[in-house]
Amino acid sequence: MAVLTPTPADLRQLEFFNSLAESELESLAQRARLIRLDGGQALFHEGEPLEAALRFVYSGGIQIRKTAASGKETVLRLIRRGELFGVAASFDRKVAPGSAIASEPTQVLEIPMHDLIAHLSTTPEIALKLLITFAQRLRESQDTLHMVISGRAKTRLARLILTTMDQDGAVSGPDGYHLKTKLPHATMSRMVGITYEECVRLIRDWSHDPAILHYERGGVITVHDRAALERQAQDE
Repeated sequence: MAVLTPTPADLRQLEFFNSLAESELESLAQRARLIRLDGGQALFHEGEPLEAALRFVYSGGIQIRKTAASGKETVLRLIRRGELFGVAASFDRKVAPGSAIASEPTQVLEIPMHDLIAHLSTTPEIALKLLITFAQRLRESQDTLHMVISGRAKTRLARLILTTMDQDGAVSGPDGYHLKTKLPHATMSRMVGITYEECVRLIRDWSHDPAILHYERGGVITVHDRAALERQAQDE
């Protein structure tokens, strides 16, 4: 894990900060840190004391994982570039509710909360963006809970792929839509609450003629027939 000091230009790359004046960016950059993680490396672990701070994925990706008493591990969220995470813990128990694991070589931008609070009175748009972020997280949590407790395995898996496709985007090609975000079998199974083997079987079934999608090693997914995948996502 390497820690660097970001520049005002680094902060401006994130939509959250791009409306701030240059003087405000310079002040925040002096108090921020850019943390480099290798793939599979943890930024923090579940249950650890967590410093109150704003944390953004500057590049790469972060998985938020939680372990049940039985030892079963679930991927709660995939954090993509530009997204804010770990905010709620900064305001309540200051204990990590889950582990933050880099899914690939990743950079995380951190700004200690006590430094940010000094700017809130003069920069109210930051406070507004935090409220919007909290509202989005609550809605995402409700959607995730509904997906896990309702519907069959194939329904939940199809919805996960469609949601990732819509939220993160896909590149259109002659053979379909290539998802920008990789979804390995292990990640998908943990996110929708099914076994790894069941996930592999469902993806394999959808890859047969007529193929709904194509899966390549490492989680590269191409959706050939979105309408058919949407039918798989419907409650029966």
